Amino acid sequence: MLLTGFQEKLRWKELRSLRILNVMAAVIVTVLGFVFEFAYHDGYILASGLLLSTIFTANYFLSVYSPRVQLQFTNITYLSIFLMHGWAVYVAFLRRFEIDFLLPVALSTFIFSLIFDRFYKSFLFIFSVTSLMLILMIGSGNWHSEYTIALAALYSGAILADVILKRRNEYHVEIERQEDQYITLVENMNDGLIYLDKNLHITYVNDRFCEITGHAKEEVTGKHVLNIYPSGEAAKEALRFFNQLSSGSSLRMESEMMRQNGTCVSVQMAGAPLKVASGFRVVYADITALKQTQAQLKKREEGYRTFIDQSAVGIWRGEYEVPVSVELPVDEQIKRILHDGTIAECNDFMAGMYGYDSAKEIIGNDIQSLYSMQDETDEERTHELIRQFVTNQYRLSNVETRDRDLKGNRRYYLNNIIGIVENNHLVRTWGIQTDITERKKTERELLQTNQELDTFFYKASHDLKGPLASIMGIVNLARLENSTSETPRYLDMIESSTKRLDTTLLDLIELARTRKGVSKMNRVNLSILVDEVLYSLKHMAGFEVVSMTNEVDKKFEVYSDQLLLQSILQNLVHNAINYRSSLEPSVRIRASRQSQAVEIAVSDNGKGIPEEIKNKVFEMFYRGHPDSSGSGLGLFIVKNAVDKLNGQISFDSKVDQGTTFTVKLPDLQNEN
Repeated sequence: MLLTGFQEKLRWKELRSLRILNVMAAVIVTVLGFVFEFAYHDGYILASGLLLSTIFTANYFLSVYSPRVQLQFTNITYLSIFLMHGWAVYVAFLRRFEIDFLLPVALSTFIFSLIFDRFYKSFLFIFSVTSLMLILMIGSGNWHSEYTIALAALYSGAILADVILKRRNEYHVEIERQEDQYITLVENMNDGLIYLDKNLHITYVNDRFCEITGHAKEEVTGKHVLNIYPSGEAAKEALRFFNQLSSGSSLRMESEMMRQNGTCVSVQMAGAPLKVASGFRVVYADITALKQTQAQLKKREEGYRTFIDQSAVGIWRGEYEVPVSVELPVDEQIKRILHDGTIAECNDFMAGMYGYDSAKEIIGNDIQSLYSMQDETDEERTHELIRQFVTNQYRLSNVETRDRDLKGNRRYYLNNIIGIVENNHLVRTWGIQTDITERKKTERELLQTNQELDTFFYKASHDLKGPLASIMGIVNLARLENSTSETPRYLDMIESSTKRLDTTLLDLIELARTRKGVSKMNRVNLSILVDEVLYSLKHMAGFEVVSMTNEVDKKFEVYSDQLLLQSILQNLVHNAINYRSSLEPSVRIRASRQSQAVEIAVSDNGKGIPEEIKNKVFEMFYRGHPDSSGSGLGLFIVKNAVDKLNGQISFDSKVDQGTTFTVKLPDLQNEN
């Protein structure tokens, strides 16, 4: 269709040129006829010129209104050119072939010989005109020897016209060859191609378009282009596309087309107006497979993204705007990796490890931001880590690092890192990071527990062995002693040692219970619990001389483990009684709520704690006074119970003025 349109346009251009030629010829002949009439008063010249002008004018109008004349207009114009030059020879004959008439006729004959499309026509034209002039010259006796050059030039002009026409024919052959190549290209191209007229009716489709849509050429040719689109949104998009195309814009768009069997095919349309004919060209690329692949890739990407986002480990990807050459010195590579690499991707879990709310807050940061370098030690440690990464073929497995989050808390991570090397350049880094802070804390606690167990076994064996040895010694003395008057004293000594042993064993049992952790959480009336603790201690030596004051509100409740709370209060009050003042001893128990916490305070006016031993009072088996009869486990048990309740304990003490222990526990009063 494109070639047909192009050829049609050439034909109309040729037709227009021939019309102009006829009009110009009519004007020239008319003007020359009147000029000759005024100059020479020769009525034959004017009459014949007007007749010839009439023929040219008639040719013009017939070529406009008569299709039959249009088809033969080229040959009619050739015949008119013969008549015009015949009239020119006639005028020259009447003027006895004067040189002023002969040269224009010869020049016009040569020029108009180039109009003919074949050499034989051009040669016949020149030969006919020249031979006619030669015959009339000789017959009229107007031949002159100098005319020989003009006539020879005309015959030679036929040879020149032949060369020009051959060149023009070569151009036509080349155009036809290129047309054949274009047709072959169109018919064998991988994309569908259609041509539309200015009203968007299909005038041509290639074979590939028929393969894409399943339509035969005759089914779609002549129909409006929107008929091959499904109804709905696809039709609306296609309408917008062709409206813009009709406005003269070249554009590209993805859409769907309807196959002959009713199914749809995804295509990419590229449309443009035609420059050689009135209409448009649209190229269709079948992108159905591409769309399916994109859908699969999107599905896989969604799965990949879900995996990344839902992973319980930190995952990150680092990119290097300028890839790092693996041939650079190691120190230079370390510098480039830390400063030029940026975090291009990570999950929220990774961001949360550093105290960020989402991954968006960490993406775009330097890779260096993953490592705390607050001092020279941190910097050296980080550089050593990256050095291991580079020297180990850009891989690290289960390497432990430590860092600080946004709040300054020390965090510990386990790292697995792999670098992607392409063309001897490190282009990206993938990392998997696991937060092992709690594990490290557990390890430290386990180590501390083991140390405490070692101390416990040593102290327990020592403290249990002493009373037992005393009892055995007293028994032996009782056996060896003849006097029975000492028996009561020995029995008192046995009772004292046994009580010490019993106290130690009871403390060990309570310690074991507190270290087992929280057993049961429930609501506890703290005032009632204090009364129960005081009642349980009323048989303790010295209890009766101490003024006990329970200042806890009768309705004060806490949500906690009652047994652990009882252990805390019992040991603190027990301690206060043990180290009571010799003058008007007193103990006060208070409780209050402050800033999402419950504070319990046990105060006494006893002996107080010396400054030099304040950092040891919570240690296992530590006795604050040499003459203490306790096991040294009381405050250690209190500290363990407070820790199990996620609380804190502190004290304020002055020698001979008293001590206040303050226990701060989370306020869980709204828990169910």
